[in-house]
Amino acid sequence: MANRLKPTRGLVLAMLVAGASPATAGAPTGIFIWYPDQATAPSSAGCEALVQRVRPSREKAEAWLWGRAPFGSEMEYYLFVSDNRMEPTYAAEGDYDTGALRLGQTIGDTTAFELTPDDHPAVTIAGSITAPAGSAVVTVTLRDVPTTNGRSNRTTYFCRFDDAGTET
Repeated sequence: MANRLKPTRGLVLAMLVAGASPATAGAPTGIFIWYPDQATAPSSAGCEALVQRVRPSREKAEAWLWGRAPFGSEMEYYLFVSDNRMEPTYAAEGDYDTGALRLGQTIGDTTAFELTPDDHPAVTIAGSITAPAGSAVVTVTLRDVPTTNGRSNRTTYFCRFDDAGTET
């Protein structure tokens, strides 16, 4: 019996050290840059061209998060996603896309989540993050977001970029 427990304990320990759990394994976390043409989903090549032109970095993203536009940069928006928080640099007061995040199960390239907005703590927004392996495109969908015209889905496109510590 003791020999059967060793692999399980090792797996649990490895997951704790890595900061993952079965529900969040594979969930895309990190910093992503907003894709400016939201009319259609970008291609991976489109994201790569954006990253080449803008040259996003963790430093620039954090400056935008704190309201300090880096000198000489174009208008850039970022999304910060951690295991327990979603924070875009473009959210306005009263919006529904900043708050406590509960990542759910990842199936294929899509991770379900629940978001409790900071400005609306009694509301829970269901959504998903789709981040195909080998693609620079990250799609975030918030479902049934309250608006003045009723509830609607909100899909936003982002791009991965290569900067130390921007994605885990």
